[in-house]
Amino acid sequence: MKKTIILPFLFLGLLSWGQAQFVVQNGSKTEVYNNINTAITNAVAGDTLYLPGGGFTITNATIDKTLHWVGHGHYPSETGATMQTRITTGLNFTGNCDNSTFEGIYFTSTLTFGSAEDEATNIEIKRCRILNTLNMRVSNVGNPDLNFHISECVTGFLYANNGSNCLIEKSLIFGPVHYFVQSLFSHNTINASNSNRIIYGCSNSLFNDNVFGYEWGLYNSASNTFNNNIFRSGLPYPPTDGNGNGGNNNIYNVGLENIYTDISHSANVYIFSYENDYHLNVSATGTAELDGSTVSIIGTASDGTNAGVYGTTTPYKTIPYYPHINSANIATEAVNDQLGVNINAEAQSR
Repeated sequence: MKKTIILPFLFLGLLSWGQAQFVVQNGSKTEVYNNINTAITNAVAGDTLYLPGGGFTITNATIDKTLHWVGHGHYPSETGATMQTRITTGLNFTGNCDNSTFEGIYFTSTLTFGSAEDEATNIEIKRCRILNTLNMRVSNVGNPDLNFHISECVTGFLYANNGSNCLIEKSLIFGPVHYFVQSLFSHNTINASNSNRIIYGCSNSLFNDNVFGYEWGLYNSASNTFNNNIFRSGLPYPPTDGNGNGGNNNIYNVGLENIYTDISHSANVYIFSYENDYHLNVSATGTAELDGSTVSIIGTASDGTNAGVYGTTTPYKTIPYYPHINSANIATEAVNDQLGVNINAEAQSR
């Protein structure tokens, strides 16, 4: 129902001759603003904020209420009619932002959640790009349940600061993963620069069905389990690990040049490119952890699909969930006092 209600308002950004429109929705009530800062100020906790395509600066970088942020997406191939939705301000979300959600937005600066006195919890970020660092908490005291859910995103540095119970899934990660406790990493593609501190300070976490496009990288981490992953080089833990790290059914020594279908559009694997194809290379093989034999990397995830973002029965998807505008043709002159408008939109099943 919400998608049907809001669709005409999404068109406003296209029909306003360059004047961006921001829609705030609360149930069946909607209000339209031509300034993102006014929209945020006037929204009340629990409202949904629909953002048009374009780049936007938020004057007050501290957000102090729960909002549901929805943009048009960040993949150029999917935003030709609307442009990417980009927020260029580094934002701080206080502990009053519990249960906030974000979808289809390109954040070009750092996002920070919570304060030293009050954690922000139950945050969901889906089909977004975070170019810089995602700080999930400010304090490093204790191991509170953060319950962050990051899904189908392109991210940089992920920093949990000893927070626990986070789910990171089906995401392209181009930065280190630091200080996660009792968390799950599932079907991600992790391509951070060559370092011995990519997975750093993590404990009691599960890394299942991921693709690791770096060499080594596990440091100061304990009691983590790695199952059904694909590693560019060797396993990140020795056969007998005094820190309690281990795993099963992993494949290693695949070789950087062999893992993906095509990464020729960036200088190296550690730099994300929209033109690269991060599907697994169907011809690639590696060494099985189980017995040292040479095996294919295809179909080796724990669910029988592929490791990485294009595994599972619902693989990585770039388009936000709400109806997506594929094309928009708007006449520049009226004929018989009528302006020709032709907009094609497609509903999303998930």
